[in-house]
Amino acid sequence: MRDTSSPSAEISVDAGTAYPRRSDLRYSFVAKIEVTGSSGKQIVAVTSNLSRYGCHVPTTTPFLPGTSVKLRIKRDRTTFESEGKVVYALSGSGMGIHFGNVPVGERVVLKEWLVQVSAAELEQRLRQSRAANPSTPQKIIVLSALIVVLVATLALSLLWFGLL
Repeated sequence: MRDTSSPSAEISVDAGTAYPRRSDLRYSFVAKIEVTGSSGKQIVAVTSNLSRYGCHVPTTTPFLPGTSVKLRIKRDRTTFESEGKVVYALSGSGMGIHFGNVPVGERVVLKEWLVQVSAAELEQRLRQSRAANPSTPQKIIVLSALIVVLVATLALSLLWFGLL
């Protein structure tokens, strides 16, 4: 039986290059990250995206897939720490890290960050939508006014006939 509460990223191979299958939504997320391998080698970089289960770390010298790591992500005054495992490495491009054994307190930090970035992404999409179709807010106002008038007319009709 497969554990679906924390899916691990799967690897698909295409023409000799490994690419991860996405197990969850990824959000653009820029924060300082320190990744330390079991050998003690450390990579300091900046994340490019984040999900509930992992992140992508752009680096020209990624750890090999399967490498167990410890990571620390810092954004503003908040820090997230976890164990992890490198699930893919693209030479000269970066690596994907799957979070593992995330302590409860660290899950709270991760969830807060994901709420922040998902809300920011939604807000940006709404702004783009309004810019592309500026009459949309006017349509909503007109539709709302029509609904109010309709409800008021119905209420007055019911009062007139003594049904309200």
